[in-house]
Amino acid sequence: MPKLDRSAVHAELLKVLTNLREDWDFSDEITEKTGLFSDMQFESIDAVALGSAIEEHFNQSLPFAEFLAKAYERQANDITIGELLDFILLHLRPVQESPN
Repeated sequence: MPKLDRSAVHAELLKVLTNLREDWDFSDEITEKTGLFSDMQFESIDAVALGSAIEEHFNQSLPFAEFLAKAYERQANDITIGELLDFILLHLRPVQESPN
């Protein structure tokens, strides 16, 4: 992924979710307002699997467990795709390109 702008990261996140949602019964359009738990019917184990898939996709370790813990602490009813995208953008490091 060449650039870390919101639309590029959003597109990559949608790829991850599209690959994963084959395991879940969700076929609606995924928007930034889509809730992981309320709309996509995630269980906590699904959120952990999503975090692992995101890290694998971007080839970086992210503090996903902290993100989930903070959502729990603030007693959030859900985590939206937009919130997840904000988290990824905050913590994702640009990939170093190798010199030619």
